[in-house]
Amino acid sequence: MIIDQALLTTFYLCHRKAYFSKDEIHQTGNFNFEADYNQIHLVAFADEMIDDEKNKALILNRRSKSVRERHIIEAAFLSFVMNLRGERSKIVVNFLNGQKSIEPRDELISMMINSIKESFEEPSPPAPSFSYACKGCPFYTDCIEISSKSQDLSLINGIGEKRKKTLLKAGFTDLKSISNADPAIIASYTGIEFKEAKTIVKQATAISKFQLIPIEKPNLPKSDHEYFFDVEKSDEELYLFGIFHEGIYHSFILDIDDWEDQWKAFLEFISKYPHAPIYHYDRFDRDVIQKFADLSDMESKELVKRFVDLYAVVRRSLAMPVRFYSLKDVAGILGFKWKNPNFKGYDAMIALGEWKKTKDQSIMKEILEYNEDDCVALKILKEKLSDL
Repeated sequence: MIIDQALLTTFYLCHRKAYFSKDEIHQTGNFNFEADYNQIHLVAFADEMIDDEKNKALILNRRSKSVRERHIIEAAFLSFVMNLRGERSKIVVNFLNGQKSIEPRDELISMMINSIKESFEEPSPPAPSFSYACKGCPFYTDCIEISSKSQDLSLINGIGEKRKKTLLKAGFTDLKSISNADPAIIASYTGIEFKEAKTIVKQATAISKFQLIPIEKPNLPKSDHEYFFDVEKSDEELYLFGIFHEGIYHSFILDIDDWEDQWKAFLEFISKYPHAPIYHYDRFDRDVIQKFADLSDMESKELVKRFVDLYAVVRRSLAMPVRFYSLKDVAGILGFKWKNPNFKGYDAMIALGEWKKTKDQSIMKEILEYNEDDCVALKILKEKLSDL
């Protein structure tokens, strides 16, 4: 059996995906290190290596704003393999906002390796479970279908593996049993607040009946004019502001090294109707606006007040028959279709960075088309919420 760094992190995120990936060609890096452990061949890798008289360090470069648990698992595995080889090295993770040294966690890695071995020796793959890592996974659709047939509790947004085990032990075995449950009983078993338990019951009902289930009346501003706003960002601090207004899509490109003119043009555009709400999805877009307001020493209180987060409105107002509340999932349930359904936010981030290097207009066209669809999806979603 061979376990490499990529397979280990895949197992951490999803046992089922790792099971299906166990026989694939194993990943390598710029610097590869191998060792044997309990009749298992381990392969670790690093992106960079510093090896001089004063320092010896192995470096992992990761496109993330911060170090996440999966990065720590990767680094710990690399350290574990180096220790088996009798080589001591400092392990460092470079992320978008800095650098972090990782302390070895050999006991954790040995436990994970044993768990992987036990899982892979089973004749059938593990049952589906769901997390943020599911988006874009090639097995996601199959997992949804399998879970839907069994009406599995893991289909419910808000129920992870720990809560699922607790609820199964309490006798809640499928979606119907949750949708018919008293939220107070769900709260008592799981230790969550009554309000969250009530939402979980409505979520189970929405999925089992494939309906939108109101939670409370949406609180939306009243205005004759509206803007629908979405941001794409590359990992090199290049931003695309997309905004849909009165049936027309507009875009602004702000490079962190050359942003003043486009920022002013954007502010001028939204000042045409200075009290009109600016709808967006989740807090990232508003945080970006705050960032550029700070860079320009602008008083941003009145501007930021105009931003209305439709993600927050949806979560307060509706239970929907979706496992994840991404804009694509939510607008998709309402019938909106992206022109390129396989192009996602991460693809836009990579493409924007590629465009910065090449200025290839075909790349920019694809990004703009995706961003425009996001803005129009916001409009569709807002109109549905208004109908409620």
